[in-house]
Amino acid sequence: MNKFAGALIIALGFMNLTAYGGVDIAPYYSIKSTKSVTPGKKSTETEKIRQREEFGIKASVKFWRLMAFQFSLGQSNLTTTEKVSEVVDEYDEIDFATELDLDTSNPDKDIRIKETQNVGKLSFTLDPSFSIFILRFKLGITARQRIIEKSETGLEDVTITEGPTYKPHSGFGFGVKLTRKMYWMAEYEFYHYKYPPDIEPFERELSVSFGVSI
Repeated sequence: MNKFAGALIIALGFMNLTAYGGVDIAPYYSIKSTKSVTPGKKSTETEKIRQREEFGIKASVKFWRLMAFQFSLGQSNLTTTEKVSEVVDEYDEIDFATELDLDTSNPDKDIRIKETQNVGKLSFTLDPSFSIFILRFKLGITARQRIIEKSETGLEDVTITEGPTYKPHSGFGFGVKLTRKMYWMAEYEFYHYKYPPDIEPFERELSVSFGVSI
């Protein structure tokens, strides 16, 4: 997953050597959603909600019982087919018409866009526990690389790579201890892709993970 993934792996190894509270490793699955507004015919606009499924792995290095540094690496893929006139970047980061060299002579023509996202996160978490229950509050930085492929009938495919970009995220979670060494966790997270200057809009993410402490 390129340079930022390698940097996170190196940092994880370093923290593993220096921390003294234990290490948690957890594969995770998440569903992420964004809202975007796309232009339509006759000066109308349409609100779209896109969802992505992401798979990856998380590792946490604990210290002082309640605190931890959490590292995660994941990937998602999304393929959509839309009319040229409706194609817009949901994050408002890329000018698709220019970067993907869209043929706008026929606005009703269908094009296929596949986007792969490689995502690395570094978070600081607070994990107070009550009996078998765990609460989680987190704040950190997300590194995101986007690889976008456009397929259009009669034209050559175009691929662009954007990033990685670095933006803040925040979130909270709830978990249950299954044994002394195993737990289940659900987390609700916000990726603030407009920061700075704005906290909103943001991408929402709901993830579930099954962790093991070593």
